[in-house]
Amino acid sequence: MKNIEFIRTFELGKIEPGEKPKDVKEIFNGARRRMVQVNLRNNETLSKHKANEPITVFCLAGSGTFRAGRDLEDAQKLAVGTLITLEGGVEHEVIAEPAISLLVTKFKSE
Repeated sequence: MKNIEFIRTFELGKIEPGEKPKDVKEIFNGARRRMVQVNLRNNETLSKHKANEPITVFCLAGSGTFRAGRDLEDAQKLAVGTLITLEGGVEHEVIAEPAISLLVTKFKSE
């Protein structure tokens, strides 16, 4: 039985080139978690939304602001290496300043 599944090596601090201002790529989708890479360019905003399950957000490159709460009243600056967690059901958005790359992990319920 294989216990380790290699997913990918990221080059920290580098935003992958792309033509679209907003780019979301699925990295992994397993029984208990889903991982996506979100790239935002040109001051793009990932508009207010929510996930039913808890998530973590890890900043791979660039900078921006993560806002959360019903009125987006809580804010956290994002820079390379920043890791935050958010409970399920909390509305949130991300603003690129001017570009950002994030690794988002969504923890699925059984």
